[in-house]
Amino acid sequence: MTLEQLRMLVTIADVGGILSAAEKLHKTQPTISVAMKKLEEEMGLKILSRDAYRASLTSAGEALCRQARVILKQSQIFSEMAKHLARGNEPEVRIAIEASCPLDLVLETLAKCEKKFPGTQFNLMGETLWGALDRLQKGEADLAISPWFEENLEFEAIPITSATLVAIASPAFRNHLETGALTLNDLQNSVQVVVRDSSREPRPQNFGYLPEGRHWYVTDHFTKKEIILAGMGWGRLHEHLIAEELNSGKLVRLNIRNYQSTLDINICVARIMDKPAGPVAENLWQEFSRITNH
Repeated sequence: MTLEQLRMLVTIADVGGILSAAEKLHKTQPTISVAMKKLEEEMGLKILSRDAYRASLTSAGEALCRQARVILKQSQIFSEMAKHLARGNEPEVRIAIEASCPLDLVLETLAKCEKKFPGTQFNLMGETLWGALDRLQKGEADLAISPWFEENLEFEAIPITSATLVAIASPAFRNHLETGALTLNDLQNSVQVVVRDSSREPRPQNFGYLPEGRHWYVTDHFTKKEIILAGMGWGRLHEHLIAEELNSGKLVRLNIRNYQSTLDINICVARIMDKPAGPVAENLWQEFSRITNH
């Protein structure tokens, strides 16, 4: 059995006869007839009914034809994958994403790249705080999308959007504190909800972390948000994650003296400086660059 025989079988089914199949495949009628005869001998069953003027598929032939379509489709996918890899395209591109980053622009860019390189698998890894950059630094990701906490000359980075961190709490939590602007002393005995850094070499806690005080640690921003909504603590979250709750009044902003209650921060896509990139990763990088230029 060959792919060519299966292609002939499917064409006979599609066009309704050996002669028409020969014309479509640019082959002689005897060539197709002999190929189908050999296939019948190999399979040990009758595939074509030759009783009528035009040969047609038997019930067994129709069943085999359905499977032949599947095999030919898989063969096409296999061939396209081989060509994709032969051009030097990566079989996989790994992207580490910090979980608080807005995903709209990221997914739009990935969708464009996926259509252009369907043979490449995109592996997205969710991380928190420094975790995405840690993956990139350790060679476990080709690109990282992360809040840009500080300049790092090891990375090449492109800002793709910005976000705002906001100190918030539930109205019930806020009502138990002093009226007017708060001080850090007012929050000293209140629980600050903190997302743990997912990197394996955690940096010293900062970015709003109060070293002296009570803390609850969580592994993701969603859990942090739910604890704060329940009135069990306070903390800073990205504004886009809590916009609905701020508008509805389920959460309120905290104005704290000598503390950055609101902090604007860039969201960047980063890669290792001067490290050669494969064609797919490079194309993805260029797509992110276009976001910045717009």
